[in-house]
Amino acid sequence: MDDGLPRGSGRTVDDFSTFCEGDTEPTLNKKIRTLIDATEKYIVYLDEDLYVEWSDVFEESPAGFEETANRIGHLETLSITQLCPVQREPFARLLGEAMARILGDKNEKEASAALHKAEAFLDARGIENARRWYLQGVGAITSLALLVALALWLVRNSVSNPTWLTALEVVIAASTGSLGALLSIASRTERIHLEPVAGPKIHRFEGATRVIVGVGGALFVAIAVKANLLVGVIHSLSHPFLALITICVISGASERLVPGLIGKMEKSFTTRSR
Repeated sequence: MDDGLPRGSGRTVDDFSTFCEGDTEPTLNKKIRTLIDATEKYIVYLDEDLYVEWSDVFEESPAGFEETANRIGHLETLSITQLCPVQREPFARLLGEAMARILGDKNEKEASAALHKAEAFLDARGIENARRWYLQGVGAITSLALLVALALWLVRNSVSNPTWLTALEVVIAASTGSLGALLSIASRTERIHLEPVAGPKIHRFEGATRVIVGVGGALFVAIAVKANLLVGVIHSLSHPFLALITICVISGASERLVPGLIGKMEKSFTTRSR
């Protein structure tokens, strides 16, 4: 059935040495974006999607060819979610060099060395990208929360109703918990376990979730303080609202503070009820 889509029609090539970048290599019908190596017997190049392609007229594959080809395919698959477009070409060139060393030099050791360099490049850039994606999620939610806090701060002085004023102060203080979460994450990014192969979406989601948890913890603390269930001395200070914000920033930065406070309050209520 003809669905109107173009069909491949690979042709035999007797001499690969005549091909240049921009040509279409006829055995695979792939456009040559970057030419890695080409002789009469073989060609290795990157196609328009930056995948390593090769063709040859050898009657028998060189030793180590299958392993090299498999590792190239495996690393290309891993790179899809880990590398940004500007990083893919230098990475693909390293993979292409590995195939050129097998087909051209028949040197399995040099091919393996090129693949090790490609793996090291992928690992380093993958971790860098994962950390950047994670911090992007953190920064996005933190910026939103602080904008909310700033907007409510500007209208706070115009609110005269005590109930609404208390609610505003609780929301403002809770929003500043995002700043504590940001400072906490920024100070220990190198110790946070990241999986670059998971891609940008999951890292941004996890970073955003961490800040939301910090805001939630700060909200709990703000409500507890306003209800005189926690740090009652704050109301006797000359600037109780600023003190509340400081406590909420600390609670947003600490993953252990809020669970510990909840445990203590639970024990206190249990003791009183007996």
